[in-house]
Amino acid sequence: MINLNKDSAIWLVSDEQLNGEFRQAVSLVRQIYRKVHGVSSTTSLAYKVEAVLNCGVDISRWGRLELDALLQVTFRDSEVTLSDVDRTLANTPPSYGTALSQFFRMVFIALWGRRVLIAPLSIQTINHQVECFDMLCEKLDVESLTLIRGLHPESKIASIFKRGEFNDGSSRVNFWLRLLLSTNFYGVDDIQSEDCQKLFDSANGVGVLPLRRYYVNDFLLSVTAACEEKKALVEAIFAQYKISKLVAKPERVRLGRRVSTKVKVKTAAEESVLRSFEVAQQLASGNRDFDFKETFKAHFPSPRIKEIFSLGEEGARFPFFEWSHPQVQAFALHIDAVFRSFLKSKRLQKSDGHTFMLGMLMSYLSAYLPNFFMRRDGSLENYPRTLNDFSCSLYFTRESIFLDGVIKYLRAPPHTFLTYVEAFARAHGWTNETHYSRVLIMQHFCEYVEDNRLALPDANESKCTFTSSCFPPIEKKSGTVKRPIPRPYFATFLSMLYSLEYLAEHINLMPFVAGRKELDFNYGVMDGKLLQPSMADLLHSHAWAGLISREVQGMDQVNQSLLNYTPIFYHEKQIYRFDFLPRFYKIVDFEIGGRVLQLVSPNEVRLTQLMCETGLRQHHLAWLNKDKYDCVLDRYWKSPLAPLFVSSDKSHGEWTAIVSRHVIHIMDRQKKWYDSCSSESYKEDLWYGMTEGSKFGQYKPLFRNSGTTDSNWKNNRHFPIFLMILQYFIKIIMEDDSGEDLVFIKTAPNEKTPIAGYDDLSLSKVSVSSLSSPHTPHGLRAGFVTEAMRFLPPSIIGQFMTGQTEELVWYYTIFDDENMPDHQKLLADYMTKNMDKLQGGEAPELAQAVLKLNARLKDSIHQDPIKAIETHGLMSLTGVKEEQNGLEVLRAKRYTTLAYNNCHICPFNNHCPKEVVDQLGVGRPCALCPYAIRGVDHLPAVCAEKDKSKEMMRGVLDKLREYQALKPSSRNHQMEETLNSEYDRHAREACALEAIEQQLYKMATDGDVKSLFLTDKKGLTAHYKKIHLSEGEHLLKRLIDVQNFPDVNSARLDQKFAYLRGMMLVQQGKFEELLRVDPRPPSHQLSSQIASMLTAGVLNVRDVVKIGHAAANPSLEAKPVQSMSAKIGVILPEG
Repeated sequence: MINLNKDSAIWLVSDEQLNGEFRQAVSLVRQIYRKVHGVSSTTSLAYKVEAVLNCGVDISRWGRLELDALLQVTFRDSEVTLSDVDRTLANTPPSYGTALSQFFRMVFIALWGRRVLIAPLSIQTINHQVECFDMLCEKLDVESLTLIRGLHPESKIASIFKRGEFNDGSSRVNFWLRLLLSTNFYGVDDIQSEDCQKLFDSANGVGVLPLRRYYVNDFLLSVTAACEEKKALVEAIFAQYKISKLVAKPERVRLGRRVSTKVKVKTAAEESVLRSFEVAQQLASGNRDFDFKETFKAHFPSPRIKEIFSLGEEGARFPFFEWSHPQVQAFALHIDAVFRSFLKSKRLQKSDGHTFMLGMLMSYLSAYLPNFFMRRDGSLENYPRTLNDFSCSLYFTRESIFLDGVIKYLRAPPHTFLTYVEAFARAHGWTNETHYSRVLIMQHFCEYVEDNRLALPDANESKCTFTSSCFPPIEKKSGTVKRPIPRPYFATFLSMLYSLEYLAEHINLMPFVAGRKELDFNYGVMDGKLLQPSMADLLHSHAWAGLISREVQGMDQVNQSLLNYTPIFYHEKQIYRFDFLPRFYKIVDFEIGGRVLQLVSPNEVRLTQLMCETGLRQHHLAWLNKDKYDCVLDRYWKSPLAPLFVSSDKSHGEWTAIVSRHVIHIMDRQKKWYDSCSSESYKEDLWYGMTEGSKFGQYKPLFRNSGTTDSNWKNNRHFPIFLMILQYFIKIIMEDDSGEDLVFIKTAPNEKTPIAGYDDLSLSKVSVSSLSSPHTPHGLRAGFVTEAMRFLPPSIIGQFMTGQTEELVWYYTIFDDENMPDHQKLLADYMTKNMDKLQGGEAPELAQAVLKLNARLKDSIHQDPIKAIETHGLMSLTGVKEEQNGLEVLRAKRYTTLAYNNCHICPFNNHCPKEVVDQLGVGRPCALCPYAIRGVDHLPAVCAEKDKSKEMMRGVLDKLREYQALKPSSRNHQMEETLNSEYDRHAREACALEAIEQQLYKMATDGDVKSLFLTDKKGLTAHYKKIHLSEGEHLLKRLIDVQNFPDVNSARLDQKFAYLRGMMLVQQGKFEELLRVDPRPPSHQLSSQIASMLTAGVLNVRDVVKIGHAAANPSLEAKPVQSMSAKIGVILPEG
C-alpha cells in the first residue's frame, strides 16, 4: 500500500482501537526518552515532555480528529498548533512546544511500526536524537525501518551499505525514511510489484511528479537487497522503463534536433537568434545602416552565419531565404549551386571551412549587397544577376589591389567581399593564419569559375584577379607552439594512464552480466566483504555510487573504497597511490549479448596512451582499421618492436609505422572491447571521416563510439582531467612549484584562474567543460618527437614512426636546456649528413640551398631588379664613385651577364672590368670588388671564404718565417716582396669579408630583409654569433665548409685534414689504410673516416673534437727531423 497524499494519513485500525494504540506508542517513546535523556535536568527533553503530559493533558480522549491535527503539527511550517489539538496545551512555552513536536514525530513512527498508519509524504524525520531513534528501531524490530535507519551515517546500527554523503546532511536517508513511512514495506515480503511500479512511476517520467526528489530507484534497490527475487523485480521495472524511453524517443530531424512535443518558453539563445534574424531583415531591406564592426560583433557571431544565411535544402529552405527578395533568391540559389559544385570537384575530406565561407558569401549576397543597393539606388535594379555581373575584380579584389580613386566609377561601388570578410575577421579576432586560409578558399572558388567559364551559364567573362595583396601577412612557423607534458613527469604521466586504463576495465567487469564467466568478474568491496554488484546497483544505489553513477553535481572523485585493489602508478621507480582521482571517463551505452549496459568508455584514455607512445595524430589513431591494424604483424615473432598498419594519412595514404610491442597490446584490448559489442551498427563499415566517397574507403574504426559524427570520439574533453591528476601529483605530492600550472578554470572569455583546491567541495563547483589547459592532446605528438630525437635521427622518426617529413619532425621538436645538442654534436651530425649525400652523388644541404637560392635570385632579378634588391636584402661595397657599385649597376641594368657564385653575384659574368683590374689587380679579387652583390643568404659562403683567406694568410706567413730564417745573403728580396704582397692581399680579403659578414649578420638580426633561405632565422643568427669555438670545433666547421663549397679549401687546411685522419687511423691500428694512396682529396677522406667511426661507435663526438684539437696543435716532445716530410712534400707546423 502506498500513500502519496501530502497531508492525510491512512489509518489501518478502527477508531475504537486507535486511542489505545496511540497511548501504547506514547508510553514506548516516553520510556526511551527517560532512559536516554533522564528527567533530573529541567532542560532535558524527557523533563519537558513529562512536565506537559503530567499537567492536565488527557490523551485518552484523543480520537482520529485530534490525531490528524497532531500529525499536522509535526509538519514543517505547519499552521496547525498544539492548542488546536487540545486547549490545555495552549499555554505551552515555545521551547516545550519544539520538544513535544520532536516527541510526537517519534510517536507516529512508532505507530507506523505497529502497523497503525501509513503516513503522508509531509511527515518529518527525527533530528539530533540519534540514540533515541536507534533505540526505537530496536524496540519496534521492523526490518525495513532498521535497514533504512542503519544507512544514516550517525546511526550506531550496523549496515554494510552505510555511506557518508557529500553534504553531510544525509538528505537521501531522510527522504527514504519519509518515503518508507508512506508505504507498508515493513519487510521484504511485504513489497509487491504493483507498489514498486507505483513508486517508480511517481518519480520517473515527464512532468511534476510527487516523488521526484526522493531517490526512489536507489530506495527500491536498498529495501529489496535482501531478496534476489524482489531485487530482480525492481531491476525489471528499470529495464522496461529504459526500453519504453527508447521506443518513445522523439524522431530526430535536421541538425540532430528533436521535434518538440510541447510548447517551450524561448531560451536566451533562441531570443538572440530571433534578434539577429530581425537585424538581418532590416539590413537586407535597407532600413538599417550596415556598420560592419558593430553589426558583426553584436549580432552575427560565427555560428549565427549558418543559422540565418544558409539556404537550407530543397523543400526546407531557411526562413531568411524565404523572406528575401525574389531577385536575391534567384542569384543566391545560383551561386550556392556553383559553390557546391566547386566543393564536389575538390573531393574534400573535411569541408567545414569551405561551408562556413559559403555561409559568409550568402550573407554578403542576401544582406549586405541588397542593403547597399537599396540605400544607394532605392531598388535592386543594379543587383548582380549573373556570374559575369558578379566579377572577381569588382566584388572580390578591387579594394585589395587598387587605391581609392584609381578606377573611376559613375556611382560608388559596394565594398568587396574580401573587405567584408576582413571586417568580420577583426570583429571576431581571427588569427592571420585563419583569415589567410579562408581567403584562399575564395581564390580557389574564383579560379574554379574561371576554369569552367565556358560551361557555366553567363560566366564567359569571368577571370580570377587574386594577387598576394589580397591575403593577410603571415609568418611561416619554424616550430610548433604546442606544449608537451613536462619532461621530468612524462614517464609518470604515462604510468598514470596505464593505471587508469586498467581501472576503466576493472569497473566494466564489476557488474553481474548473464553468460559471463566467473573468472571475468571483478568483485567490489563493502565493509571489508567481497560483493558482486548488479548493473542496477552501480547505476542507482547510493552504496555503489562513485564508479558509474555520480555522487554529486560538478566533478566528483572515483570511489576507490569500493574497489578490491588500490590503483597505483610509478614515479622514478617509486610507487604512489592516487590520493586524488577525479572521474576521468564518460559512461556510454554499450550493447553486450543483446542487453544495453552503461559502461565506462576506455577509448579516451587509450587514445591518450597511444598518442604518447606513437606520436601519431589522434585522428589517425581513432580511425585505425580494426581488422587491418595488425595485418603486417607476425605475432609469432617476439620482437620488442612491431609494425602498425595506419589506414589513413592526409599526406600519403596507407603506410606502416614502427611501434613498441606493448602498443599493439593496447590496440588488441581495444579490439576486444569493440568485438564485445553486439549492436548491429558496430558490424557496419563507416566511410572514413564520416565523409561519403572518401578516398580511404569504408571500414570499422578501432575507436568507434556512439554518435553520427566522429567529433565525440576524441579525448579533448577528458584530457584536462588527466592533466589535473598529474598536476595534483606535481604540486601537492611532490611540492614542485617551479613550473606553471597544467590546468586552469575558465571563469570568463579569455580569463582563467588557478584551481582553488582538490577537495570534494572545490571539485563540486567545477565542471569538466570549465577546465582549460595550454596543453592539448596534440602536444603529445611534440613530446614524442622531442623524446625520440634524443636517440634517433629525424629521417628515421618521420619515415618509420610518425609518418612525417623530416622537416615536420624538426618542426615538432622542442629544444630545452636538457636536450639541446651542443655545438660539437651539431657539427658532427651535419658533417655526417653531408657525407651521406656526397656518397650518393648529391649536393650537401647547404650547397643545395645555395643552388636553389641562386635560381630564385635569377628569377627575381630577371623580373624586377629593384624589387629583388629589397626582397633578398642585396648589398655591395661602395665604390670610389657613388654609381660605381654592384647595386647601381643592377638597378640601371648595365650588367652583361649575371654570374651566380656561392658567395656573391658578379654582374659581369666573372670577367673583371678594366677599372677593377686597375684598382685591385688581376686574379678575380671578388672580396674587395665594389661590383660584387651579396645578400643575407650568402652569409654561410662568405663565412667560409673568410676562413679560407685567414688560412692562406697563415700559410704565407709560415713561408715568410721560414724564408726570413735564412741569412740575408741567401735571400731573394724579390721573392720576399712577393710573399709580403700575397700576405697583404689575403689579409685585405679576410678583413673585407669579415666586414661584409658582420654587415650581413646585422641585416639578418635587424630584420632588414624579407628573404632567408634557412627556415629557422633564430638558428641562423645564433650560429653566426661571435661565440668562441675551440680549435677542434673550428676544424670540424671548416670540414663542413669544404663539403659544401670545395673552392674554399686551402693547402694548410688539407694539411690538418690529413694529419687528423692519420691520427684516427693510428688509433684504430689501420696502418695499411695509412700507407695506401687515396686519390680523393683529404677532406673527403677525413669525412668518410669520421662518418664510419661514428656509425660504428668506435668514437664519439668529443673524441673527434679532441683529435681535431691535436691536429690543429700537434704536441711534439722534440723537434722532428724533416727528412720524411721533405720526401712526401708535406711541411708540418712547428707549433
